[in-house]
Amino acid sequence: MPSQSYKFVLRLPDELRDRVGEAAALYRRSINSEIVARLEQSLLGIPGDDAERQVEPPFFAQMETTFRRDLSDDEDRLIRLYRRLSRQQRRALLDLMS
Repeated sequence: MPSQSYKFVLRLPDELRDRVGEAAALYRRSINSEIVARLEQSLLGIPGDDAERQVEPPFFAQMETTFRRDLSDDEDRLIRLYRRLSRQQRRALLDLMS
């Protein structure tokens, strides 16, 4: 059974839309296919701390620190690594630990 697609409206600044369009033309695919391919690529695996910081919203680190004050550095790192896992990877890890 094929996976279901959902229509999603996305607002892009003109310059970004042009850049995505150029990349799509280079790879001979639609803008939609280019966006999907790049999203899939960016969400694969566990990104490093630097890559994660590049996509974090402003003040994310301060909010996270506020909510996790009582955690050790190791516990905080485990939480960050766990959040980077895919749903399937999380399930497998939890099954392994049970």
